[in-house]
Amino acid sequence: MAEAVSSWWDSRLARILDCLALLAATLVLVRLVLEEDLNWIAVLSIFVLVVSLTAIRWPLGALFVLIGMSAMPVYFVEISGWKARPEHFAAGIVLAAVFIALAFLKQRASWDRLDYWILAYLAINFISSAFASSAPSSTLRWALQNSLAVLPYFLIRFLVRDLDTFRKTFRILLAVGLAESIYGILCYASHQIFGTTAGVQVGQYFVDVAAPYGSMYEPNLFGAYTACCASLFLACYLFAGRHLRYMIYFFIASLAAVLSFSRAALAALVITTVWVFWKARHANTFDLKKLAVFAIALTLIITLAFTLAGDILIKRFTNLYYEGLTEETAIARFIVFQEALMDIPGHVFFGNGTASFNLSFDWASYMPQWAGEKTWIGNAPLRIVHDTGLIGLTAILGFFVTVWRRVRKITRARRSYDAKMLGLLAGILLYSISFQSTDGTILAFFWVHLGLLSSAAILSSRLAETEPHSTVT
Repeated sequence: MAEAVSSWWDSRLARILDCLALLAATLVLVRLVLEEDLNWIAVLSIFVLVVSLTAIRWPLGALFVLIGMSAMPVYFVEISGWKARPEHFAAGIVLAAVFIALAFLKQRASWDRLDYWILAYLAINFISSAFASSAPSSTLRWALQNSLAVLPYFLIRFLVRDLDTFRKTFRILLAVGLAESIYGILCYASHQIFGTTAGVQVGQYFVDVAAPYGSMYEPNLFGAYTACCASLFLACYLFAGRHLRYMIYFFIASLAAVLSFSRAALAALVITTVWVFWKARHANTFDLKKLAVFAIALTLIITLAFTLAGDILIKRFTNLYYEGLTEETAIARFIVFQEALMDIPGHVFFGNGTASFNLSFDWASYMPQWAGEKTWIGNAPLRIVHDTGLIGLTAILGFFVTVWRRVRKITRARRSYDAKMLGLLAGILLYSISFQSTDGTILAFFWVHLGLLSSAAILSSRLAETEPHSTVT
């Protein structure tokens, strides 16, 4: 008896063909795995994941993507000679989502004086790269890359429109900072126990010493980033009642900063910690019990630091004390600073173009084995003056002066700081110190922090006008 079927798709022949097709696809897949480069599959999977995260719980998913991927600058892929980092992909994906929001959700962007200062700084980068550079094609390309690093500032300003979103975004920043601190510590521990090299750099300071960088670009920036996170946690602890978890997070982030062996980051952390305590001395939640808990945490940090790497830390600081400018890393920075200062007089006002130092400087005359290696000016103010001149430096200083005046006005009206504002200000203070020896303004994590600080100042200003005694806490 012939088989009765409702359609051809239900027939035995169709099922047989399905099995043959599945077998053929399996054979093709096995051959691809064995013989072909499948890196594109991993890249595509990550891209799909990031796009999906961006769309989840708008705009928090997009903010998580921006903040999370800004903490991973060590990873990159080569695209036509460009080093495309996760922060660049994140900025591009979120920017596309913002365009959709502007087109279909009828959202509008609101601009503030703080934003215009940053826009002016970006514009000067392109102007100097186009008209003052010895190789405009190169410096314009670097100016575009610099703009991609700065773009998260404007995206955060667009996405963080109210206090509730700001609070949640601040918690995302804390969570990413804690995750990065833990990851860096685990990388260091894994190297010490198993000899692995993931997330650590051997020879950064001494030939036989490994310093963790986690997913940051290098150990000095890892130290600055984790020290900034420690300052955020400390501010939250001093203003957050009895939330002991913030002191635990402070302990973890501070330990990560110590293990980075970055002198600038450690010095900045000490200064910033003192500043946070000074500003919090009149807070209603500041008491002797909190001071005692902090003292215990600090004792544990110092004990662990000297137990795990006391010899390295002592050598790092004693070398600088006894050798001064003849210390190896200090010599390298001094050479770069001197060469940069020699370039500035020719283009005082508009600078030499973005990252133009690579065009005029080569290590070959000092260290032949480093010939042709790219480098950047480690001192942030000096790099800004070299690349964009006094006009570019004025734009950046104008931003910080405007922020400071606005924050002072808010705190005078309320007669106190709130935890988030104080933490973000402490982070900027820490970066301003640590970036004197290792500039991080060329990467997105700094501009993410700046975007949150701007949003906090703007939202607090609006709130202070209507409710003078309220806070963003």
